Amino acid sequence: MAIIKNLVFCSKDRLKNLTSFLNFEYNPEGFPPFPLDVISYLLPFKMKFVKESYVALDNGKAYGLITLEKDDYNKNRLKISSLFLEENSLEYGELLINYVVNKFLAKGAESFSVVVDETDDKMLKLLSDVCKFRVLADEYLFKIKKSDFQYQKDTSFEFIRFSKNTESAKISELVNNEISSYLLPVFEMNEECFKDNVFVGLKSKIVFKYVLENTQNKKLFGYFTISSGNNKDFILDVVLSNAYEAYFFDVLKFVKSEISKRSPGWTLYVRVRGCFSNYNVLLDVLQSYDFKCYKKSKILVKSLYKTVKADNTAAGKQIIFNDITPAF
Repeated sequence: MAIIKNLVFCSKDRLKNLTSFLNFEYNPEGFPPFPLDVISYLLPFKMKFVKESYVALDNGKAYGLITLEKDDYNKNRLKISSLFLEENSLEYGELLINYVVNKFLAKGAESFSVVVDETDDKMLKLLSDVCKFRVLADEYLFKIKKSDFQYQKDTSFEFIRFSKNTESAKISELVNNEISSYLLPVFEMNEECFKDNVFVGLKSKIVFKYVLENTQNKKLFGYFTISSGNNKDFILDVVLSNAYEAYFFDVLKFVKSEISKRSPGWTLYVRVRGCFSNYNVLLDVLQSYDFKCYKKSKILVKSLYKTVKADNTAAGKQIIFNDITPAF
């Protein structure tokens, strides 16, 4: 009989033998260290600060591993950051996904998201057909190296500065205004998530937050973050107000300048998500400079709310879970 265990209560050394896991490579540094993992596990849902992993065991053998972490932009949303299954063991994937969904819904989570490569048919079928996640948007990833574009080093970036905790409400309004209205109930970003919290130093990655500001009237027209877990590979997420998309390339030049100070040999991954109403314009900007899309994925979501189609005037939130299994 299969059972699900939190990795806190299962020796991580057992994972060394998971050689048959698809795309799995044992790395002890990829899991939160003791005692942070235990402390976070014992805390209420809203106070958890490190990712949690769960293992599917059957007769003492591990068949699946799932890892969840808080979404960077919504404290009530969990992101499935990894799901590893032994070959021909999709039933254990269903077991793991349903377990964590029911467990954390009962603890206060409102939605779950996962990003899957559009070419991974088996995983997409498991999530959408079996576990009833909905494909809501596309995600595009562009891979840019230091040598891929040039600019004059005396370029001025006076309109770009670090964001402040005191302006989180303005940033939240700016970002949410650019999310397609019919997707807002699912992708809405909390004001608190634009602030640095007390546990920021305990996280495995570092994040730098910036705003674009009109220097004359002090109005914000953009927000972006640069994040990295190894000071070599960096991820850029950009939100620009409608009609300001041309500043995207200025952001890229600024980012190149900043990360070059931190690492001589770096790779930048630019992420563009289809939940924003002007994402096609951002894609056009990237493609106009001959940057190539490195990877296209699907964003799947399972939530308490059903999105209302764009042409439906009866907008609102509808509960689609009517039988929440209590946490184990």
